[in-house]
Parts: sequence; structure tokens; C-alpha cells
Amino acid sequence: MKISDSQYFALKRLHSLTGVVPIGLFLLEHLYTNARALQGAAAFDKAAAELAGLPFVVVIEALGIWMPIAFHMVLGVLIATTSQANVGKHGYARNWQYTLQRVSGIVLVFYIIYHMWALRFAPEYLVSTSAYEYVNRHLAQPAVFAFYVVGILSACYHFGNGLFGFAIHWGIVTSRSAQKMAGRLSFAVFLALSVLGIASLFGFLGLRADFLQKPHAAETHGSVVMEGGSR
Repeated sequence: MKISDSQYFALKRLHSLTGVVPIGLFLLEHLYTNARALQGAAAFDKAAAELAGLPFVVVIEALGIWMPIAFHMVLGVLIATTSQANVGKHGYARNWQYTLQRVSGIVLVFYIIYHMWALRFAPEYLVSTSAYEYVNRHLAQPAVFAFYVVGILSACYHFGNGLFGFAIHWGIVTSRSAQKMAGRLSFAVFLALSVLGIASLFGFLGLRADFLQKPHAAETHGSVVMEGGSR
């Protein structure tokens, strides 16, 4: 399909914007909530219950998560099928980034559909008494665990590299040196979020990371200060 250059440029800007707001913000929140699994079942179940108890949570999910993701997917397909989306226009490194961005996007289509069904709409999940225990059983299947690793890596790369595209399309970085720095920063974001996401998967399988917390935050820590200032 062929569209005008101005239309293509506008679509690219809109696509990059929706990838950062609200989808990127949701990804950050989602990874943070999942990281509570590293504190144990009680901590994650409490975080999940707080989110589930938000007023109008279904409306928030529909308007702030599901619809933006669907819109981003459709817009991405539209951009990728235009004649302007030509890998050969870029340098070698950018060709790889361009290709990986598209491949990760395709992977995410399947991953998001499966993830939303298994951990949001599956009947077994809806009647489970502990979200942590349900996810624990879910990830105990090696094939499922491997798929989640691939999905998390794809999401983190798509977001990290998407930040670079956002900075380019919105004119935040224009010089070659600024673009190089933005590229390094986006790769660092990808690595940091990937470590957090995959560590959370192991958290659901029983890995604890209490050593990363301050001592007074540990679940087993007793009262620090009692009445009168003594312990």
C-alpha cells in the first residue's frame, strides 16, 4: 500500500507515541507489580488485590490498556505494509534494529493474546484463591516458562528500541551524537527491564530477593521501635 510521505510520517509519530503513552507506562507498572513476586506470595497477592480493587478497574483496563494495545498493533501492521517501510533505507545496525522491532512486535501479538487469556480471563484463574499460586503452577510448565521468557524479552526490546524511535520521530534527538547516545540508553532500558522481568518469573517459582530490600522491610522483621523508644 502506498500513502503520502506526510501521512506516513504522521502515522509513525502516532505509533511511537502510543507505544510510550500509555502502553509503555503500563509495561513499567506491570513489571513492577510482577517484581513483588520476589518478595513472596503474600506480597504479590496483596499487590494484585490492590489493583483488582481499583474503582472502575475494568473500564480502566479497556480504555487504558486493551484498546491502546489493539490500536498500536493495527497501526504497526499498517505502517509495516506501506512501501515506505523499506529496511534497505537504513544502515546496517539500524537494519537489524528495524527487523528486530518488527519481529518482536509479531511475537508480542501472540504473547499478549495468550498472556491475557491465561492470566486474566481463564476460568481457572478467575476462581483461584491466590494469584501467586496460580501463576506458580502456570509457569511450572517448561514450555510455558520458555514462552514467557521470549515474550518478556520481546516486550522489553520493543519498548526500549521504541523509545529510540520515539525520540527520532518527535525530534527530541537530531544530531548524530545525540542519536548514538539515545540508542545506548534505549539498549540499557531493554537490558534493565529484561533482568527485572525474567527475575520476576523466577520469583513466581520461589526465588526470593529479600537481600535487595532494607532490613526493616522484610516480612519476618519484628517491630523496630516500640512505645517509649525501646525495642
